[in-house]
Amino acid sequence: MNKKSLIVIVPAAILLIVLGGVFFAVKQAAAPEKVVETLKEAIAKDDPAILQDVIVTDNKQAAVNKASIQAMIAYLKENSSSYDVIKAGLEEQIKENDYATTTQQITLTEDGKKWGMFPNYKLRVKTAAIKVTGQSEADRISLAVNESGKPFKKQKDGQYGPVLPGKYNLEVKVTNELGTFLKEEEKDVWGSPEVSLVIDGNALASSDKGVQKEIMKAMDTFNRDIAVYQTSGFNKSKLTNVTDTILEGSFLLEESFETVKDYIDEIHAQYAGAVINLDDLAIHYFDGRWTADVTALVAYNNKVKYRDIKEFKDNSFRSVSTYSFFYDKKQKRWLIDDVKHRDPVGSEEEYWENKREMKVKNPPVLKWKREGGGIKL
Repeated sequence: MNKKSLIVIVPAAILLIVLGGVFFAVKQAAAPEKVVETLKEAIAKDDPAILQDVIVTDNKQAAVNKASIQAMIAYLKENSSSYDVIKAGLEEQIKENDYATTTQQITLTEDGKKWGMFPNYKLRVKTAAIKVTGQSEADRISLAVNESGKPFKKQKDGQYGPVLPGKYNLEVKVTNELGTFLKEEEKDVWGSPEVSLVIDGNALASSDKGVQKEIMKAMDTFNRDIAVYQTSGFNKSKLTNVTDTILEGSFLLEESFETVKDYIDEIHAQYAGAVINLDDLAIHYFDGRWTADVTALVAYNNKVKYRDIKEFKDNSFRSVSTYSFFYDKKQKRWLIDDVKHRDPVGSEEEYWENKREMKVKNPPVLKWKREGGGIKL
């Protein structure tokens, strides 16, 4: 072999060695075992970015992002038995050299060719849908992952998704005529093509501070109006936030007062405040109507002076009153629809765990006098 031939052969041999090394490295990188190791690494390091490029889904509409991959990792970290089943299934696929679709949640699948020569393996993930139930027809629901804030796509029949399987910290947003209410919900989406999420819009509204404030304000307005009403000759126009049902019922009181007012010199009425039992506050939606109920201990300092009798008669009272409300959608406010009273059992309000005191600072004493027939302070 002459010197010139040697000069050609040696570089060619080196090139073959280099190409052989590259071929082996690419083949190893494309091996299914490498994908399994990538899954294990991502879970061990709790790093969703490691899996970003190795996941394909059975439904292309499913979002494969940091939040959804993190949910999948979180579930496998907390559920070792499910993780073991997944690993065993992947190892069985490699052993049998079978990368067809299986019943497992996560499987190996061939996804094209790497460099046009080697099968490119990825993790095929079965997606699922979240079925929202329990909401009323008036509720508009939005469902999102807390970490991303991006809402899931709403499908038919109350389904949201598709989503990657995993452990999700969900943000549920319920919007209706009463407002917008947020709730955080932890949900495992695994092992089933559909999982249920029960939404109680009534309970969300009942526990909302803004709604509670509106109901308490309506109750307080009514209680103040009652003192005005009693010292105006029971003029129903003084009841400013009641339904027609209440107004119709007050007509008899006004007529009755007209028949007895000549025997009364004075009526004094003072609303002294209330204590509301918020544990009894409940909101309901039925047949297109929002209603609510709440219980409160109410106090009035009242007295009456009858004609030709020198002393006033003390008519002060404390009652446990149950208020029923109706939400007027046009006025966008709560109206009193009914009130039922009973005598308190001792100091029962002291045992109410979740209560709110409605104090009246310097409560006015309202007066009706026969000769004036009006309201005086």
